[in-house]
This record gives sequence, structure tokens and C-alpha cells, in this order.
Amino acid sequence: MTSNLNIYVLSELHPTNTHVGWTVSFGLEKVLLETCGATSIYPIKTKETHLLHRYQSRLFKSWFTIEEPPVLGDGINLLLVVGLSQHFMLSMLALGPLLKQFDLRAGYLLDGINPAHLDRALSPHLDHLFVIAAEVADEINATLPISASFLPLAADLLRYGRSGQGVERSIDIVNYGRTQADLHRVLQQHYNQGDSQRIYFHTTFAGTEVFDPREHVMLMSKLLSRSKINICFESSYVPRFRGYSPILLRWFEGWSCGCAIVGKRPFGKGVAPLLDWENSTIELPDHPADWIPFFEALLENKELLLDISQRNYCEALLRHDWRYRLRDLLTTLSLPIPERLTQEIGWLQAKADVNLLTAGSKMR
Repeated sequence: MTSNLNIYVLSELHPTNTHVGWTVSFGLEKVLLETCGATSIYPIKTKETHLLHRYQSRLFKSWFTIEEPPVLGDGINLLLVVGLSQHFMLSMLALGPLLKQFDLRAGYLLDGINPAHLDRALSPHLDHLFVIAAEVADEINATLPISASFLPLAADLLRYGRSGQGVERSIDIVNYGRTQADLHRVLQQHYNQGDSQRIYFHTTFAGTEVFDPREHVMLMSKLLSRSKINICFESSYVPRFRGYSPILLRWFEGWSCGCAIVGKRPFGKGVAPLLDWENSTIELPDHPADWIPFFEALLENKELLLDISQRNYCEALLRHDWRYRLRDLLTTLSLPIPERLTQEIGWLQAKADVNLLTAGSKMR
């Protein structure tokens, strides 16, 4: 017997939020809404315009307002707070007395956080917190009265995954978002000159806003499906990750579109089993003098690139879709799995079987 599960998503991805960084939650929330039948709630950050307002905000521990609180349904009601910043977790307090009426209250933070900055006012209201670095989950469990679990990022392969089979990958190397300046300079100077026959596609803007996040996500999936190599570097040097090295969205985006990943693989706790197949990430040589010969040798090995492309896409289908993460999240919370979610996981696995058959792979 299964109970009716109602999921209410308190989302930091407000429809007016055009910051490119928040597209990390775009695929997850699409699956929550369209596969799990979730209801979205978009808190609005309060503008602290005068001293009294600032004092009241701190007193009540919420810098957010919710214009239309949801009406809870029959069955099990789960509140899931999805955001990037630990500060956004305080938005749940804007629900007021309604907060206590949920059967379970969980959070999922999709970026690097510092547990020391999680507000203690959350602990009586938060049943579980999911984070993208296992070390952070350990810190929370050891230092705060909050239960935490490691839940990696993923991609929406049914909507944005692309095998690229039968399509020419005309972009040789793609490098977007946070980039390594030395590598970019070498690739730009060698490949993006007028007489080069190769295409190195890279970020050319410094801003953080896009015109339309939906268009951006779709365009990136198309570009990646036309790219042979996607550059990805581990992130322990980025201040907000505090020396930890989680696996980030760009790996899942690249795999889901059949790119070969080149760079430096993440080494965080629990990451190794997530990329344990051959050539999931190809390590870039340490010395700049070796970079162009390395890329040339790889780009010339068309058979290897094809094998890597097919393997990466199938591995993503089998284990790195958001539907698997949501199944794990609900299982951790001892909640029923929606039938539609189980059905779509079956579709992912069937799609992998078809691609494996087409590729003639002996991966499984």
C-alpha cells in the first residue's frame, strides 16, 4: 500500500531569476514539477529599507515573504527547500504556522556551503538536509542538531540529454563558465586563429545574467551534443568549497550529451564511485607545453572519442539523472516513490539499452 505524497518545493529559482548559476536547479525542479507533481512556492526576499524592518527581520529570523501560502493536500505533505545558498533555508520560516503542518521538512542545497553559517533557528523545523559534498554532510552531522546526507548533482537526460549519434560533432573543444586562464590562453591562441581548422568554443562574457534561463539550458545541451571535448576542472580552489572537491554540474551536463571530459577530476569523499568507468575524465597533462600535442592526439583518435561519447552517455542514463537522485532522496526520508518517477527511471534504463545495442557496447 502506498500513501499519497504531496511535494511542495520552496524554490530559490524564481521565474524572474536570470542568474546563470541558478540553472543548476533548473532540471531538478522540472522533474519535481512534471514527474512528481510538486507545487512550487517562490519566496520573495524582503527589502530591508529601514531600521525597524531590519530589526523585525532579525527577530523573526526570516528575510523572505510568501505571497500565497499553499493549501496542503490529503496524504503525506513534504516541504522541500531547494536553493544554492544556506541563507535561503530561512525562507521556510516565512510560512509561519503552516510550517508545522508539514509531515516532513527537508532541504537540498546545490552549491558549496559552510555549515557554521547555517542558522540554528532552522534546527527545530528541519528534518533533513541534503548537500552536494559528503564532507559537508559529515560536518553538519557532527556539529549541528540537523540530520544531513550527501546527494550529488545530476542532469535531466529525458529532456536535455543527447547522444549525438549520427550528428557531426563540429565543435572540437568547449570551455564555459569558470575556466582555467592558462589553459584558455593556450587553446585560444592555437585554435582560434584564422588558419586553424578546429573550433574552440568558450565563454566570452563576464556577466552572470542570461536573457532566458530556459533558452540557455536548451542551447547548452545542443552545443554540448555537437562538441567532442568538454573542459572540466575540480573546484577545491574555489573559496566557497573550502578545500573540498565535489563533483559539479558540468560533469553531468557533459556526460549527458556524450562529450569526452578533459581536465582534473574531483577527489571529494564519495565522488570516486560516481565516475568509476574508464575515461570518465581524461586527465590534462600538468605542463602547458604538453597541452596542444595532448589535445591533437585525442582529437585525431576518432574511434576512441566515439567510444568515450557512447559510454559517457549510457552511464549518465543509467545513474546520473535527477530521477535517480529524487528516488534516493525520498528513500532516505522513508517516503513513497511516485509511480511516474519509477516509470521514467524505467524509460532511462530502456533508452540506455537501446543505445548500448546500437553502439554494440559490452559495457554492461
